[in-house]
Amino acid sequence: MQRRSFLASFGVSTAAAVGGIGATAARARAATAVDYLQFDSTASLVDTDGTELTSDVVVVTAEDTARNEDSDGAGDATIYDSTTPIPLAAVDGSVAGFGAQLATESADFQSGNEEFLLNVWDTLVGEGGTVLFDESHDSYNGLYEFRNFANYAETQGNYTVAESTDLPADLSGADGVVVSSPATAFTETERRALSEFVAGGGAVFLHDTADYDNYDETDNLNDVAAALGVGFRFNDDQVVDDTYNGGAFYQPTTDEFVGPSGLFADREGLEIDPTKTHTVDVIDIADGDTVDVRFDTGREEPIRVLGLDTPEKDSNDRFERLQEWEGIESEPYLDTWGKNATEFARGELSGETVDISFDDEEPGIFDQFGRLLAYIDYDATGDGSRNDPYNLRTVQEGYARLYSSSFSRHDDFRAAEADARADGRGLWTQSDPADSSEIRNRDVDDLFFPTAESVRTTGGAVDRSRVPVVAESTASQSGGQVSYGSDVPLAAVDETNRVGVVASPIVAESYEKAEDFAVDTSTFENFAFLANLLDSLSETSGKVLIDGGHGQFEADYGLSAEDTAYFQRYLEGVGIAYDQVNTISDTNLSRARALLVTPSEEGWTDGELSTLQSFRDGGGAVVLLGHSGATTAARDNLNYVAYDLGTDLRLNGGSVTDGSNNVNGDETIPTTTVFDGDFPLFSAFDGGSTGGTITVENLHANAAGDEYDNLNDEYVVFENPESDGIELGGYAVEDEVGKRYEFPSGFTLAGGATVTLHTGSGTDTETDLYWGSSYPVWNNNGDTVYVFDETGAEVLAYSY
Repeated sequence: MQRRSFLASFGVSTAAAVGGIGATAARARAATAVDYLQFDSTASLVDTDGTELTSDVVVVTAEDTARNEDSDGAGDATIYDSTTPIPLAAVDGSVAGFGAQLATESADFQSGNEEFLLNVWDTLVGEGGTVLFDESHDSYNGLYEFRNFANYAETQGNYTVAESTDLPADLSGADGVVVSSPATAFTETERRALSEFVAGGGAVFLHDTADYDNYDETDNLNDVAAALGVGFRFNDDQVVDDTYNGGAFYQPTTDEFVGPSGLFADREGLEIDPTKTHTVDVIDIADGDTVDVRFDTGREEPIRVLGLDTPEKDSNDRFERLQEWEGIESEPYLDTWGKNATEFARGELSGETVDISFDDEEPGIFDQFGRLLAYIDYDATGDGSRNDPYNLRTVQEGYARLYSSSFSRHDDFRAAEADARADGRGLWTQSDPADSSEIRNRDVDDLFFPTAESVRTTGGAVDRSRVPVVAESTASQSGGQVSYGSDVPLAAVDETNRVGVVASPIVAESYEKAEDFAVDTSTFENFAFLANLLDSLSETSGKVLIDGGHGQFEADYGLSAEDTAYFQRYLEGVGIAYDQVNTISDTNLSRARALLVTPSEEGWTDGELSTLQSFRDGGGAVVLLGHSGATTAARDNLNYVAYDLGTDLRLNGGSVTDGSNNVNGDETIPTTTVFDGDFPLFSAFDGGSTGGTITVENLHANAAGDEYDNLNDEYVVFENPESDGIELGGYAVEDEVGKRYEFPSGFTLAGGATVTLHTGSGTDTETDLYWGSSYPVWNNNGDTVYVFDETGAEVLAYSY
């Protein structure tokens, strides 16, 4: 065994037995490279008689802004005087006590917790050896919850870490033991065995937790501490700090290090630098978009592959939403492709060493489920280089759809999905949006407006002639710049500027019963109302787009395409395509009839606003959706968009509630039937059948390899986003220098369909056409796709 006395390691006589370490370290902040520690849900330590602990065994105290409290209300906590530093960790001989768990899976490892804890292990055990986790007393956390730290100790400290369900029998082969808040008391035999273990040079690490809701088992842990004869005990309390914390008052942080500097020495930790690329080993494949990896520090984490979503396997099909899969209405079909995607991932990544990196546009490197959000680059060809993008390739091969968050490569992935759909690749083989069933398309009888504010103008109240919907007379308004005594406007229009303002996120899918909302809201006609509003304000055709490039995905009050899948499915059923756009550009907006914009903390640039003006001037509509919970900054950003479009309409702020007319008895979800029938917004939607149109869905200008030898890898994907077909016989395509292609006579592009025009030669089909050129057409560094109808009129100009 590799045992070493803690005191001896600092040059102190071991004759001091279980004496403190203060004689070798001044009671002042130690010079150290560890920035801080975070004691999440921590208790404090007390003296052996339950009074304040001020002896030299203390190695870490809370900041002077912290306080402790009797959270379980049992009246058994020692409350520290405001002038006494609150001890959070102590070392006495070869026994260490910590008020918190410090390094379980819930830790973010951005502090120095794991470095500090491993330094303590090294000091008490001797940089290597066997450490056992007690699993025989219903511990608050066992080895599984400490698994990343255990891996870290094995890789960085040369430890062997194992479980023990019989400590007396296992101690002879151990150098250290971890005990974490035991719910079951140690027997006298077990306590005596631990005492003899310590007397023989073994180390014991005792971890407590806060008494919030009486989760801790203080007496059981203190019985062990007493048996070991150490000069500290654990307090039945919770330490909180409103000033220095990890995001919540019960996560106090501190750099009050009063022990020897070696305990706080800097070393490689478990933190993951979001600015760097990390080389990791793939250790498991859960499915096509989730893999487990191991860092060289020993840390293991699941990765949610960024930018895509593969179908769920049949074991998880309760989480599947058909609404997300354009043109697909079969769950068994998606189940099959969930399995296919998993097999694809296993074939590409199992056992591989890969590089992972992160996206600055994401709000963090973890999702809400604690998974890393990362790009994976790997060696797909076996040439030793890890430069093949798994994320993008999975979309390109048709195993996944684009997942519309705010990530920076959104447009590239959208183009990859469009290309896969156009070619009928992978799961898109059976995608047929034009054949999608119509849902919820009926005359508007009633609407609901969750988390509604109201609408105003720059001059005050909105004139009733501009308001298609008001709240019921039972509704009330609170807050806002303009007060309404009655007829509170929930939507308003500016037909001249083609702008609409709706005071609520009326198509948010969080109000769908299938998404665990309490009641069925599909009986309301929110979708038909909004579709009519978008179409009535627009003077053009094409898709409906939603802005996702300003942080809406991360905001509770914002909406992205992922938050509006049911509205997407509705539009699909009435012949209108729906998509998210993260880059506000002429190219992206050229394919749209309308743009939805929701609140966001990130403001719009002058260039984006200028592009939006051009879109509106070209006949496009812009509809703004408010939210009573939006921050002032987010609402101001939305109102600034309105200002720049020249409309006087504004979101008013405040909130509109209705205690009588609402959804499920919730006054924050008012319902209304007070409509102005002079507006063409209250019939079942039929605006999707206005004749087909042609747009550019994707353009691939840079063919792989030698372009002259691979002309058919240079192509344009045209789409008809309408429900009706368009006859393209007599239409022509040109580039900027006049190279010309004419569509075959009688060729029709069906509603919702795409066709790929390849530069080289081949046999024309319904999905693939061939220019017949012997040289490349589209410039790699930029060009314009022009389309002219049979009269020679320009119907499309797409620049890239």
